[in-house]
Amino acid sequence: MLGTAALAPLIMSAGVRAADVNLTSDVATGVNLDTQIGSTVEVSPGVTITNTFGGSQAIYATTSAWALTNRGSISFANAISLPVAGSSVTNFSSIASTGTAIVLKNGGSVDNKAGATITAGNSAISIGTFTGGGPGTVDNRGTITQTGGGGDLVLLAYGGTVTNYEGGIITAHNSGNAVSVGQGTSRTVINSGTITNDGGGYSTGVLLQGGPSTLTNNATGRISGTYNGVYASVTTPLTFGNDGIIESTGAPNGFFVNPRAVEATGGGTFINTGTIRSTYSDGLYMARAGTVTNSGTISGGTNAINFSGNYTRTLNLDTGSVLNGNVQGGTGTDNLVLFGAGTENISKFLAFETLSMQGAAWQLNGTGTFSTSAEVQAGILTVNGTLTSPLITIQSGGTLTGNGTLEGAVTNAGTVHLASGTLNVTGSYTSQAGSTLVVDVTPTANANMMVTGTATLNGGTVQVQAASGTYDPTTTYTILTASGGRNGEFSDVTSNYAFLQPSLTYDANNVYLTLTRNNLDFAGVGQTRNQIATATALTELHSGPLFNALIFQSADGARTAFDALSGEVHASLAGVLTDESRYLRDAVMARARLDADNAPPPVIMSYAAGPLPRAVSAGPVYSIWGQGFGAWGSLNADGNAARVNRSTGGFLIGADAAIDSIWRIGAAGGYSRSSIDAAARNSSAAVDSYHGALYAGARFGGFGLRGGAAYTRHDIDTSRTIIFPGFTDIVRASYGAGTSQVFGEIGYRFAFDSVQVEPFGALAFVNHRTDGFVETGGPAALTVQGSGRNTTFSTLGLNLNAPFSFGGLVAQAHASLGWRHAFGATTPATTAAFAGTPSFIVAGVPIARDALVIETALDMEIAPAVRLGVSYQGQIASSARDHGVKGRLAWTF
Repeated sequence: MLGTAALAPLIMSAGVRAADVNLTSDVATGVNLDTQIGSTVEVSPGVTITNTFGGSQAIYATTSAWALTNRGSISFANAISLPVAGSSVTNFSSIASTGTAIVLKNGGSVDNKAGATITAGNSAISIGTFTGGGPGTVDNRGTITQTGGGGDLVLLAYGGTVTNYEGGIITAHNSGNAVSVGQGTSRTVINSGTITNDGGGYSTGVLLQGGPSTLTNNATGRISGTYNGVYASVTTPLTFGNDGIIESTGAPNGFFVNPRAVEATGGGTFINTGTIRSTYSDGLYMARAGTVTNSGTISGGTNAINFSGNYTRTLNLDTGSVLNGNVQGGTGTDNLVLFGAGTENISKFLAFETLSMQGAAWQLNGTGTFSTSAEVQAGILTVNGTLTSPLITIQSGGTLTGNGTLEGAVTNAGTVHLASGTLNVTGSYTSQAGSTLVVDVTPTANANMMVTGTATLNGGTVQVQAASGTYDPTTTYTILTASGGRNGEFSDVTSNYAFLQPSLTYDANNVYLTLTRNNLDFAGVGQTRNQIATATALTELHSGPLFNALIFQSADGARTAFDALSGEVHASLAGVLTDESRYLRDAVMARARLDADNAPPPVIMSYAAGPLPRAVSAGPVYSIWGQGFGAWGSLNADGNAARVNRSTGGFLIGADAAIDSIWRIGAAGGYSRSSIDAAARNSSAAVDSYHGALYAGARFGGFGLRGGAAYTRHDIDTSRTIIFPGFTDIVRASYGAGTSQVFGEIGYRFAFDSVQVEPFGALAFVNHRTDGFVETGGPAALTVQGSGRNTTFSTLGLNLNAPFSFGGLVAQAHASLGWRHAFGATTPATTAAFAGTPSFIVAGVPIARDALVIETALDMEIAPAVRLGVSYQGQIASSARDHGVKGRLAWTF
């Protein structure tokens, strides 16, 4: 080794400055930091530091701590030695060694940055000693690689923390460990990158020893060893969390017979949400007390998990858990606890003492034995295989179901659900007070329980749960048979049937269930106006398909049936057609609103169409106009009738004449098609409407008066699909209806330059009448009486009109804003009857009592005396929304 005197000229010639040392040019004779003053040293980019003069390190110090930053290249047999406590190495570039790359004998830290490399034939990093020297810290974002087969690649001999970040790579080829942390006061490994050891013998990815330790393998992390992915010694209880991959890749080889992915001989606490796998032996091996919680995948060629020795271990399985291989219990107490939800084969759990269901829902298949007890504390445990235990207990918060076999003494203090087929009990069955036995029933069969021992019934409730179908109410079902005899009785029996009363009878070995009609009429479960009205009529039925289907409904099912049967779509449709009368009314009122002494623009909305200069004819001015329109909207449910979605589209054609500069009179007709859909009732309707109207308007100074009368004939087709448990029917109808209306409006126009403003008030009286009809279909078909209803609408609002020109085109912009109010009853109703029942009244969804109406439009003169326009019309209310668009064309001559 070169002494200080010999080194000084070399340092000076290399451009080294005293105090904090900066190496700015190559050094081939090594750097002895003992000859320097300071605590930091940096190797500049592009600079190479080595030692070709017989020394053992490229950079070294023995008397004080140094913080070394490398941005160049450091290489030698042993590259860096900084033995004084508190030393550190930060590497941005390259450190290479055929022996040990970095030695920090008395503790310190190494930070290998992204893109940096540390390469060693033996150890890349060695911090501390097994007898002391202080802990170490290693942070790696780059690459740490072993080129030979020497010792541990990253060694923290006296404890500390290794953090391998995402993108960080640690690769060893030895028979020891890629990362080893031992002794000291704490041991922690955090991995988000890759740690691999593909050597022979006991080659391990991560080794921890010497006391309580922590290993965290994050989602992007992978730890792999030929023999062990992770090994923790017998003195090392491990706090373990895995969200990535930990694996053993090797096969048994002579003396090395159990290559395990995780070998935790000191036990500990293990949480796995990722993957642990071993091709040939155990996925997870634990030789002391501990707890494993798994919601990931654990796989082993022999066992997924192996609990060894006389200790207490608990295996918690949570949602997402996959165990590929057996779970071998030890000679102590091994407990299986089920959390969350999943499916498992219990035959893989060997030498376990207890089973506890504490989650939401688990299904157990296969054949399994738990030598002390099995219990359901919470959630639903489905046994479709064979569960054997001396004591099988269902606690108050738990439910056991399935069609498997329970071998042992079964005590039910919670719920046993006989869901399908037979639940077998090989042993005794005891029903405690407060427990529930749920029995599923179909029209032809029922679930039951077969007990080979005695059945002791200390109370509890039998709860009958019926599937859909057509039942015979005189059927008797055997729900429990005990070969060893029955003692006691259940304290109560209930049913999800609203109209059938369940009862239990007993003999020496059996419990029987019988259903009979109770005294609750159908209307007794109704909650809404329509449900009660429909149910009251159906109460008069005493037989037939409808009756047989209804008596086997639950209260909720009956209410669903009454809504489906009510035929409320017919009432809702009447309200929709009354509301849609405004499309015809608004169109002809807009024509009547035009001034007689001006060429009429084709305005088809509630606004004032101001005058556009045009020469006045000596006689009447005639116009022919046409309008196409489309609209869509909805009426919200009111707690009784269901929401209705609607749409309409059609056209109107009219002709009118302007007379004496005061009057405009005209007539119009047209066609539209409307559709409504009450999805909650599986009901729909299509309506063809034929329109006719007469209208007139006059202006006297600022005052404008206009009015008209109209009639619409409707051809209606409806379809209803009635579905509830045990019943299906499709009924249809074709019938007619008519809407008559008279309407008027008064307004006063003010002019502000070219903008005209007109406050207005309007009134419309609408009479809608529906013809009587009979639906076609099955027993749900209705006979509906003809009906009529009157509705009056008032509107107060403001019209705006502004003519303008652009590009040689004459145009007008229009807007209208108003408040519309509906007087009288806004909820339509119809009177109907089923075959064999009295009539009943059903209400539809109400139309909006108060609504904001909005209209905007633009009209242009596209040729002399020819006008083209487009507009938007909206109606907004708390219970309704409607939007429409219109296009129109008018020719004046």
